[in-house]
Amino acid sequence: MSEPAEMNLVVVKNFPNRALAEAAYQFLKQEGIESVIQSSDTVGAGNYQGIDLYVQERNREKARQLLERLYDGI
Repeated sequence: MSEPAEMNLVVVKNFPNRALAEAAYQFLKQEGIESVIQSSDTVGAGNYQGIDLYVQERNREKARQLLERLYDGI
């Protein structure tokens, strides 16, 4: 049995460090959007993949727009 669409988590942004991801997490929370932070594993010869921020699929576009205003280019 599959989960309802509103429970599906999707990556909304990848950050270079935990501090930026935590700030984005707090910002989205203030905007009423719950999110989850997860570190990517090191891949291969020490290639760091950053920190992923996930939101519910139904909140993807709103979260993406909000984060784009704050973190354009990061």
